[in-house]
Amino acid sequence: MRILSTVIGFLLALFIAILVFAPDRLPAGYGFSPAPVGLKVEDNIADQIVETLFGEDAKTLVLTNQSDRPLYNLVATLRDRDGKIKKQAIRSILPAAEQLRLGWADGWKIEPGDQLEVKTSLYQPVEWAL
Repeated sequence: MRILSTVIGFLLALFIAILVFAPDRLPAGYGFSPAPVGLKVEDNIADQIVETLFGEDAKTLVLTNQSDRPLYNLVATLRDRDGKIKKQAIRSILPAAEQLRLGWADGWKIEPGDQLEVKTSLYQPVEWAL
């Protein structure tokens, strides 16, 4: 019994040390609060020109780190209506107050009914219907 409590104490101390000193080593999607990421869908002049020329919807998704700390292991996943992955972006770090732009220039084709899921280390995933 004493050995078991020692092992559990050691594992707990190790987890806390990683949480404090190396949060970038934790997998994305596990945490207690939702990821502090904001989403804005842009439809600027360049997007409108692409829509006019090619007849396809050309919007840009702008993800913003709304935290005062960097976000580690950010994974943004675009899914269609059936839940199949259409596109995915992975960034090891997104500094505080920085933006990540995902759009037609990167091969992201956003259609009505799509969903965007964002996961980061230390936070729960967040989802948006587009």
